[in-house]
Amino acid sequence: MKRRAFLASMGISFIQTAMATGAVLAEEKPTTVPKTAPAPMPKPMTADGPSAARFPDVVLTTHEGRDVRFYQDLVKGKVVLINFMYATCTNSCPTFTANLVRVQRLLGDRVGRDVFMYSISLDPEHDTPQVLAGYAKNYSVQPGWTFLTGSLADITTLRRRLGLRDLDPVVDADKSQHIGVVLYGNERFDRWAACPALSEPREIVKSVRWVDGSQQVPA
Repeated sequence: MKRRAFLASMGISFIQTAMATGAVLAEEKPTTVPKTAPAPMPKPMTADGPSAARFPDVVLTTHEGRDVRFYQDLVKGKVVLINFMYATCTNSCPTFTANLVRVQRLLGDRVGRDVFMYSISLDPEHDTPQVLAGYAKNYSVQPGWTFLTGSLADITTLRRRLGLRDLDPVVDADKSQHIGVVLYGNERFDRWAACPALSEPREIVKSVRWVDGSQQVPA
């Protein structure tokens, strides 16, 4: 009997508690879900391509006398070949330039249309636009291949940012010991590589086709 009385009292107590709780809940105002702030809109893509941070946008002057910015005007969105030279060089530069003339001929009318060639002077104090124009004429350089000069400080910064520097500062400062390579790349796809400037011209052309996506691998 005592057990039944206990259970009965527990049941009554539970019902009373539930009714009291229900009354309290009924009196409470319905809670409102706080509004969440809208997700921030994604930032629009910048006008710069994937390689913008890699290249200093220094001002250079073409052999035709035009001022251009290296990244914005010459590299952005383009397939390019880049090398360094100077007009009074009598050692390697003439052979490098002659070899690149063959490359230009093999590329044909692509040069200046969807492939651009740039030769940057390591001796800008001597290599004025007029000097570089004469140099280009001597090698029968065709349109689409631009020779460039500028301030020595800007060109040195550019050369080093492109990775063409010697660990020995004395050698690095000696233009006659500059490395004879051609950098080639596709800024739009951020594909970059290099090869010796005296590579067989057809191999350089194959490499260009690789970076522009028209050939799977340079073979």
